[in-house]
Amino acid sequence: MKALVNGIIYTSFNPVRKISGLVIANDRVIFAGDSEVARRIVELAGGEVVDLKGKFVMPAFFDSHLHLDELGMSLEMVNLRGVTSIEELVNRLKASNARIIFGFGWDQDELGRWPTREDLDAIDRPVFIYRKCFHVAIANSKMLELLNLKPSKDFDESTGLIKEKALEEARKVINEKVLSVDDYAHYILKAQDHLLNLRVHSVDFMSVNEKALKALFRLEREGKLRLNVFAYINPELLGKLESLGLGRFEGKRLVIAGVKLFTDGSLGARTALLSEPYSDDPSTSGQLVTEKKELVEVIERAKALGLDVAIHAIGDKALDVALDAFEEAEFAGRIEHASVVRDDQLERIKDLGIRLSVQPHFIISDWWVVERVGEERAKWVYRLKTLSRYAELGFSTDAPIEPADPWLTVDAAVNRGRDNVKLYELTKDESLSVSEALHFYTYGSASISLARDIGKLEPGFKAEYIVLDRNPLGSL
Repeated sequence: MKALVNGIIYTSFNPVRKISGLVIANDRVIFAGDSEVARRIVELAGGEVVDLKGKFVMPAFFDSHLHLDELGMSLEMVNLRGVTSIEELVNRLKASNARIIFGFGWDQDELGRWPTREDLDAIDRPVFIYRKCFHVAIANSKMLELLNLKPSKDFDESTGLIKEKALEEARKVINEKVLSVDDYAHYILKAQDHLLNLRVHSVDFMSVNEKALKALFRLEREGKLRLNVFAYINPELLGKLESLGLGRFEGKRLVIAGVKLFTDGSLGARTALLSEPYSDDPSTSGQLVTEKKELVEVIERAKALGLDVAIHAIGDKALDVALDAFEEAEFAGRIEHASVVRDDQLERIKDLGIRLSVQPHFIISDWWVVERVGEERAKWVYRLKTLSRYAELGFSTDAPIEPADPWLTVDAAVNRGRDNVKLYELTKDESLSVSEALHFYTYGSASISLARDIGKLEPGFKAEYIVLDRNPLGSL
């Protein structure tokens, strides 16, 4: 048993509630109130008393959508964020000592053009580099020999550009031929250390493949998981769960929570599915990745196993498809991203009881979005304040697509790139208060993850807390 005393302890942010003392037993809060009462309870029980000396305590952050494996891998990949020329990109990659070079974070709008297979052939080792959205990659000739991809509309052999369905196939080859379960365990632990240093204690791990799932079970069994991990598996794994009669699993730290599906791609790659063509490229409206019929079939199978369902939908037409699938399957699931949401879709989200995981830092990274969708549609983009009135909202980073630092996300939700992003002037009324942002990043994320005993520091809740030197509700 332990007491935290003489502090300023925020037990929740909606409503904002402050106390001075907390008692924890068996990793759960059993008392939240006066500091001296907390001290007496623990002293009578012979427990530990921790004097906070006026420091601040709040619930730990809960990132409701990220990729532990890719985050861990990205920490060892060549970081291509901020690269502004092909020459700089190639030089960064050449500096790597890896046998197979993986990179991430480039943006063709910052580079001035798309990188190509020919550019990367200047390097005499296999090279595979993800665009910052992780929905597009470029491979050089040596890497393409390893991948042996079949020609398709999503794979341009001449340029080495790989996207969407072809990228799924490339990842499968990398998973089967390049990475082992040991590699996945290594990357998950590396990501875990990174997140814990950032005060993130709980995560929804999206798009978990078989080797990553095996690594998670091993780490859980060995007591090496220190994060609360809610795993949303790839649909290909459903058959194995069905054959074993397994559904939702809850261990000490690991929960097999649900299934992750896709309807479209990303705005950056112009593969997010819009109801009208892109303003800066009228030749395309994006790409539907999964038909509604297939979505419904997977939702029905997940329901039978007691699993949640999370559907990636960035464009407004993709959101229509996802909502249609949830309605037909009579299932109140999750939408991941909900980046472009029309007014007529808001009531439908509410009526269907849909939960939303959103990524405020996209506002900063997608600085070009007004040109991409046009000023008229820009009012539908990253509309956090509006969405919060119609659905349960959780915050996330989609790391490694965005930095995992939660304070950068909070700042993006509150300030919306005020001085640097054109979208701010068109959508400034979508800015949140700091307390709203912290609520969505704690109990909001827990709630959409169906983990309603995380995210507050009240009796019965898990004692996932962080200690801060400054007031979290202070100005950013």
